[in-house]
Amino acid sequence: MKVFELKYKICFLKDISKEDVLIRVASCIDRTLLKDEKWKCYHIENKLKEYSFCAPFPLPKDSTYKKYEVYQIIIRTLNIKLVEYLVENLPRYEDVYMKGIICEVKIIPKKHISKIYSLTPLIIKGSENSYWRDSMSFDEFGEQIKINLVKKYKLFVEKDFEEDFLFFSLIELKNKVPIKIKYKKIHLLGDKVDIQISDHPNAQLLAYMAQATGLGTMNQRGYGFINVKSD
Repeated sequence: MKVFELKYKICFLKDISKEDVLIRVASCIDRTLLKDEKWKCYHIENKLKEYSFCAPFPLPKDSTYKKYEVYQIIIRTLNIKLVEYLVENLPRYEDVYMKGIICEVKIIPKKHISKIYSLTPLIIKGSENSYWRDSMSFDEFGEQIKINLVKKYKLFVEKDFEEDFLFFSLIELKNKVPIKIKYKKIHLLGDKVDIQISDHPNAQLLAYMAQATGLGTMNQRGYGFINVKSD
């Protein structure tokens, strides 16, 4: 298993609000995938996707990304074929909101990970797709993060492994109130977390993988993107 990181430079052609920026980046990736028949099938298939991305940076000092300024987006994935396709095609992308410039790639080395932390809000849904606090305890919320990662590992890495292990020693919510997220015609609620990762080998595997897959759900929409602290 290897985590690939793409550094994608773009230029906005219109001012974009912070609330809308992940929607615009997701649309860029979606439309790039739809240009090829193979990747169109990948995009529309109703299953988890092995990539995630962050909001463009540098983050704006106010609430707006500025027209004609250059920003960088980090996209991570486990899929080398997807890397090859995106590196070739993302720089060619242009719509009324943004224009691609260049895309570079590297492999993230495996190191001991002591902590993972959110860069974009994490989405964990409770019963009937509600916000998790409506139907889960905080302990169940933490366990659901692990369950989601185990599911991704089995799907993307296609290996089974012992699930009875300590994934984290501490999890901390960084927001005092839920973070409101714009999605289509509704708003969802998410959270940012700091998670202290245990030394167990399987915990380290999941933490490494999470750099590509993100935490929780809706990772291909830009949510659950993380960074790590390595020893």
